[in-house]
Amino acid sequence: MNSIFVIGGAAIDITGKPDSVCRERDSNPGKVRIRVGGVGHNIACHLSRYHCQVEFVTALGSGYHASMVRESCEKSGVSLRSTLTSTEHTGTYIGVFDEDGDMLVGISDMSVLERITPDYLSPILPQINRADLCVVDGNLSPDALSYLCQNVAVPIFYDPVSCSKAKRIGSHIGKCYAIKPNRFEAGFLSGKSCDTIRGIYRASDWFIEQGVKRVFVSLGEEGVYWADENGCGVLPADCSNVPDTHGAGDAMSAAMIDGCVKHLSTEECARLGNEAGARVCRANAERLLASK
Repeated sequence: MNSIFVIGGAAIDITGKPDSVCRERDSNPGKVRIRVGGVGHNIACHLSRYHCQVEFVTALGSGYHASMVRESCEKSGVSLRSTLTSTEHTGTYIGVFDEDGDMLVGISDMSVLERITPDYLSPILPQINRADLCVVDGNLSPDALSYLCQNVAVPIFYDPVSCSKAKRIGSHIGKCYAIKPNRFEAGFLSGKSCDTIRGIYRASDWFIEQGVKRVFVSLGEEGVYWADENGCGVLPADCSNVPDTHGAGDAMSAAMIDGCVKHLSTEECARLGNEAGARVCRANAERLLASK
């Protein structure tokens, strides 16, 4: 059984979608959903389905929201043995979507993760270095990311989380074995325009020049781009025109990570990630249809 450490964010996701056209500066009738999320949490829970031994390192508060995260991890078989408990509130994310399911705005409060410092990580570093792979996400502080990139001896898989957090890894991007930004995050990280596939090729060349071994760029409805020192390509999306893509990106990451620890080719990892993301999109569409 492969052993994987995931170090990153867990949060309570609160999302709202109006029943019809969204009116700004007004209360809109619609659906509000509360669920456990956070990139690190979601990847960890998906990885457990691949029969991986998963240790999730995050920071939680001490209230009801923290118990929701703990229950979610327990149900998925994800260990929280090394997770920090704080008196602060657990990370929280609020997302507002339009009537078509496209995000209008999102607000993320992950300040509790500032508690994950190099001093906190140092005692568990030997355990991390006995794993097969370490996943880190952009919710971590620049100091924590710097410490991990300089001291973790096993392959590192980096998910930037968002454009605003992507550059927290700084000059250490080349220490990562694999990365999975979306096209906008890839642009922020590389300084290259990624509006076109040609631009994404240029960005992936830059990542590989820095030392990254495997590059995956999620392209939404266009599919996924993959690259390594031996080749590159684009795999078309397995499904399109879906009303809810929530969770698809993290499912994609988990499948890619599982492929990496099994030493599959970069293209095969991308294919498995594409399929995993599509399964989540289809499940979301079926759930939405059943609720009508």
